[in-house]
Amino acid sequence: MSRRERNTLLLLWLFLGLLPLLVRPLWEPDEGRYAEIPREMLATGDWLTPHLNGVLYFEKPPLQYWLSAIGMKLFGLNGAAARLPLALASGLMIWAAWRLARRLGARNPLWAPFMAATGLLAFLVGQLLTLDALFSAFLVAAIAAFVEAVARRREGRPALGWTLLTFVLLAGAMLTKGLAEVILTGGILLFSLAFAWKDAALRRAVLRTALDPLGWLLYLALVVPWFWAVNRVNPGHADFFFIHEHFRRFLTHEHARQGSNNWLLDKLYFLGVLALGLLPWLSATVVGLRRSWTFLTGRGPQGQDHLARWIVGTTVLAFLWPLVFFSVSGSKLPPYILPAIVPLAALACTFERDGEERLALRRMGWELILLGGLFLLAAGLFRKDLGGLGWMLALGAGFAGLGAWALRPRGLSGPRLMAALGTALWLLVLAAQAAAGPGKSVAELVRGIPGEARWISYGTYFQGLPFYARTRVVVVAGTGELAYGRDRLADAGRWFNEDPASLGTLADCLKAEDPSKPVLVLAKAANWKQLSADEKARWEEVARNPAAVVARRR
Repeated sequence: MSRRERNTLLLLWLFLGLLPLLVRPLWEPDEGRYAEIPREMLATGDWLTPHLNGVLYFEKPPLQYWLSAIGMKLFGLNGAAARLPLALASGLMIWAAWRLARRLGARNPLWAPFMAATGLLAFLVGQLLTLDALFSAFLVAAIAAFVEAVARRREGRPALGWTLLTFVLLAGAMLTKGLAEVILTGGILLFSLAFAWKDAALRRAVLRTALDPLGWLLYLALVVPWFWAVNRVNPGHADFFFIHEHFRRFLTHEHARQGSNNWLLDKLYFLGVLALGLLPWLSATVVGLRRSWTFLTGRGPQGQDHLARWIVGTTVLAFLWPLVFFSVSGSKLPPYILPAIVPLAALACTFERDGEERLALRRMGWELILLGGLFLLAAGLFRKDLGGLGWMLALGAGFAGLGAWALRPRGLSGPRLMAALGTALWLLVLAAQAAAGPGKSVAELVRGIPGEARWISYGTYFQGLPFYARTRVVVVAGTGELAYGRDRLADAGRWFNEDPASLGTLADCLKAEDPSKPVLVLAKAANWKQLSADEKARWEEVARNPAAVVARRR
């Protein structure tokens, strides 16, 4: 890696991967959940068994929780520290895109990380504290390391370091999201053998790398201890984690996350997500995929280079297999397809031909105009319900103006494009915060309450409430995903009640336990409105935003 490449990648990571994580509080619901679990690890000292609001929470492995806990230990209990794993994820994805593009032979491999970092879906998901960004980053970085290891073996060069790095990254993916890592990487490896079958030395290189005994020992040494220990302490973990959270999630709609009730639209869901999420690089991606197919079918200039065909084929599979797997799954959310972004970016910049940069920038200009038009349309259609209307209008005008600039005869140079698009994406961060409005986070509602208090979450479980209140909360009529842990509590009735009418009784019990601490309720505005006049009279409203109300028991 040259100094120029290193500095460019570092600036890209700082400007688009790190700094945007510092500008807003935790959003409901996901960010509150994934910050509260590591906060409880710090508070209890139990880094083995994940807990959420004091109950067992077995949905995911612990690696991201550990990283967030380390961030909060170093930098304090705040949203930016909790998002430390996202900074790692963006760094890994930027590196993986550059590494893949370089091994693919791209004329300017720096375009790949820029495209991966500035695509709409990758940029937005990279700002949210969920597991998808870190899982995808480990996965694509492992693929990049695997490709490098195989290529070095085939070329007769040392490959042990890259092989071990592959297994470390795969272990990271497994400890972030579980068996999806095994299915995705296993499928890519298995199908990639088809591109190595005509070259015995290449086939041996693929198999020796994939079956490396030292690599597997390292992988098992990293993965097995936590699964063994958590199942030893919590005997029900294996059934819930592997059966409920993996097989039922994949095979059924139990989690109510299908893309559409229409069978065909459900299967095409992620194609639609990619079509929008790849903007403003959709046309470049389509061209890259088409030329990849030409290359793989032997009609390209290097069509008989077996190693090159295997690298291109494996990169195509790194996009195609996640798309197929998640499309047939019964559970769908837009961030699931994030692993496809990096290989698509690497392919797009690899097959750019001499003299085509200007044409590619013009295509991107039209996509920016389309993107700007979509934001302006959204601002017009939802102007009554949308917070931060001015930011949305500015964002739409900014993208459209940038697109028009790219279409001018002299257009935009690469460096100017990077600076302008990066600035526009920062505008997107601010616009998203303004559009979401104060109701997207409970931070201001809770942080404004002085001293210690007993809290009730009413009508729903507000994920960020225990994080910002720094305490466990009572949940009334909103147990939801906490049901598994609640059912294993000896004193479940003390912390959970599904009867909305029990609010007043529970509040009085909490007040009687410790009269020195105020009893507060955080309720959705709609639920609060439905309370009887007599019940409301027993509460003093102390804070409110468009989505929720805070009140103190009189």
